[in-house]
Amino acid sequence: MLEQLLDELNYKFSTERIIVIDDGSQYDPMPFVQRCEYHRLNHKGKEEFYLNWKYAFEICKDSDEKFFMFLPDDFSFIDSQRVKKIYQHLKDDLYVMNLLNDNRPPIWTPFKHTKTTIGDEAVTRVSFCDCGYFTNRKTLESIDFKQGYISIERFQIQDISSGVGEYQSRTFWKKNIPMYVCDKSLVYHGTHKSEMHTELRKRQPLTNQ
Repeated sequence: MLEQLLDELNYKFSTERIIVIDDGSQYDPMPFVQRCEYHRLNHKGKEEFYLNWKYAFEICKDSDEKFFMFLPDDFSFIDSQRVKKIYQHLKDDLYVMNLLNDNRPPIWTPFKHTKTTIGDEAVTRVSFCDCGYFTNRKTLESIDFKQGYISIERFQIQDISSGVGEYQSRTFWKKNIPMYVCDKSLVYHGTHKSEMHTELRKRQPLTNQ
């Protein structure tokens, strides 16, 4: 899936800086090294997944980039034209645009979901962001490129998620930064087994709208 995603990114976003953060995989990374900026970290598992986001945000902070898109390796068929169009329309607004619409209900913050439009794109302003979205530098600067600590006590609850999406959602919400999802997904996510949330995804599959 990573190979497929890199093929797609290099074709659709050829002028962008493409970075892979690998959480301690065992495969030979050399076939990928020439196709992206590749960082292999020590494996930390779901309980310390937030450390990978801290690492990613530090890279963003130290860059000169204005556009940031965060993708798990099992996203594919990115609608790059719609992504670029929305990004250009929002320009320097504060926002987070989720890439996948999996029809989830309001979660993590008390914001009531509201239908709206961005240009000619039908979207919903939502109460959450997940680990696949795009945004701009102004938005990340407004949270000081911060991914905070997530307590190990969280994982006393069986099959609970990593907490990264919840933490970021609450952080953006407290800053009154709008979080959106398009009525039609900007990416595709299959029904394959989840390595991080195996049992959770059986109950709550990431199915495309």
